[in-house]
Amino acid sequence: MKNIKPIMKKEFIHILRDPRTLAITLFLPLFQLIMFGYALSFDINHIPAAVYDSDRTAASRTLADNFSSSGYFDIQIRSSKMDFAQKLDAGEIKVAIIIPKGFEKKLLVGDKAKVQVLVDGSDPNFARVGVGYSSMIINRFSSKVMSESLYKKGIVIKQGIPPINPNSRVWYNPELRSVNYIVPGLIALIMMTVTTINISVALVREKERGTLENIIISPVRSWELVIGKIIPYVIIAFLEAVLITAIGTLWFNVPMNGSLLLLFFSLIIYLAGTLSIGLLISAATESQQVASLSSFLVSFLPAFLLSGFVFPIKSMPIVLQLITYLVPARYFLVIIRGIFLKGVGIDVLWPSLLALIVFGAFMMLAASLRLRRSLA
Repeated sequence: MKNIKPIMKKEFIHILRDPRTLAITLFLPLFQLIMFGYALSFDINHIPAAVYDSDRTAASRTLADNFSSSGYFDIQIRSSKMDFAQKLDAGEIKVAIIIPKGFEKKLLVGDKAKVQVLVDGSDPNFARVGVGYSSMIINRFSSKVMSESLYKKGIVIKQGIPPINPNSRVWYNPELRSVNYIVPGLIALIMMTVTTINISVALVREKERGTLENIIISPVRSWELVIGKIIPYVIIAFLEAVLITAIGTLWFNVPMNGSLLLLFFSLIIYLAGTLSIGLLISAATESQQVASLSSFLVSFLPAFLLSGFVFPIKSMPIVLQLITYLVPARYFLVIIRGIFLKGVGIDVLWPSLLALIVFGAFMMLAASLRLRRSLA
């Protein structure tokens, strides 16, 4: 520690005196958490829709009311005029429910009554959800009509229609709140982005200011320089993670079902790997701008796209699935979501934890060797 402590002290002084680094370190993580926590959501409700009722009967009005009262659709237009194409083209509505003439009459005689649902497919996410919600509401209405028809004939269906009544239970996230899935993942994304960018600039700053020569002639070894540069950012990132975790649980009401000790232990291992990536980038670049851009491309994009943060890894092409094994955020996402939502322990998470340890050790060794070459 004799050689490491002065490097740590020097790095803390640089952080406090550099407004840009201080802003990235303190305010960027909170800004990202608030923005992603509110803006990024998979919960789709209040889909703009229109009902075109050409039948104008009690049955057609009941079906239209089922759509409007479901909470999934905002029925903006109720009309018998067939101008749905213009509304869909203009983007005023995403779903059009068309009830043809003779709808109630066919129901009364026991014939099949058709309902047309047109969905704007320019947004596939809205389209899939709109089709699913529409089918659910229409099937529920159909079952009710069939049950009432059989009841009038003296047939009582006690178990409902269809005869198989599924009883579903959602584990770990019963309310299906997307924020419970997103906020833990944000910790992995933010920590990787901020720490990699910060540490990548650290060594390049020494090169630009001409202070690297002083380090070279000092009795500091390359691994001591690596550790001395990394530890200050580990401490700062650890405090940021504690703050983000507190905001996620207290402000966004994300459940914390697992061990905080295991979470922070995993976080330290994760940070060792991400900071080593930044240090490796800084050893290979000569300017702070190049280092910042390179670290952003290496950290944010893979963590956002290839870690499973938003897009399921299993749905990616095989080549990209293989590349995801090189992204440390992939393993940390499994750990942090398992701790937050499932409350599982190290007996379940040890494969991902072991992968992080191997990745961190390899990256720290690579950064030390590359830094030794740079100093030489």
